[in-house]
Amino acid sequence: MKHFFQTSLLVGTITLAASMAQSATLTAGGSTFVTGTTSAADSDLAGVFRNDDILTTPLLRVPDPSSIFFVGFDIQNRVTQSDTQGTMIFGPRIRFVANVSAGNFLIDSLRLFGYGDFATDVAYRTDGLGDRGPTSANRSADGDTLNFDFGFPIVVGNLVGSVTEESHFLSIKTDATHFENTGRASIFGRHVDYPGQTFRLDYEGLAVPTVAPVPVPASALLMLGWFGALFGLYRKKSGKTYA
Repeated sequence: MKHFFQTSLLVGTITLAASMAQSATLTAGGSTFVTGTTSAADSDLAGVFRNDDILTTPLLRVPDPSSIFFVGFDIQNRVTQSDTQGTMIFGPRIRFVANVSAGNFLIDSLRLFGYGDFATDVAYRTDGLGDRGPTSANRSADGDTLNFDFGFPIVVGNLVGSVTEESHFLSIKTDATHFENTGRASIFGRHVDYPGQTFRLDYEGLAVPTVAPVPVPASALLMLGWFGALFGLYRKKSGKTYA
């Protein structure tokens, strides 16, 4: 009985810790463990969707471009603006499309390009869709590339398999107040029938943080307007045309 209560207490402690998990800061050249979180545990995650489209790429032929077997995945490209901070939170996730091959495909990592020198705090969402989150993350020395590793790979079964997983939404909190769909992403994985071979799928149009556009001062716009009017008047008086 004593052992039962000790085990229950341990499970309860772990569950409470998971529910209170916060994002971990990921600096340029650094690495960190990644844990799950929710909007209930982190109020910054609640907000308005600013982007939520789907990135696709041609199906990956396994083991080579001439094969009749293939696998395919989409990336859901979500951006949320925090209600409390007004900053952008990037939440891509891997979605299963197809595995028409003789065995399981295992996804080991997701790489995101285009984060520049923006601050990033990383986690994954357990209060949304998906089955598995990354266990760790690292960032390139220049800060531009984020790599999320799945220590327990996402398993995508073939047509007769019973296991088909997708990733949870990532939660990448930034200090950016704007974004643009100019980034890139790559999925890296393995096929159980081809040990030692790494497969890669590349995606364009990923949402990434950006700085606010610099507005043109009203005085400059007024000056441009005057120059345009004067140029039009000169053309009219001179009778000249310009191709």
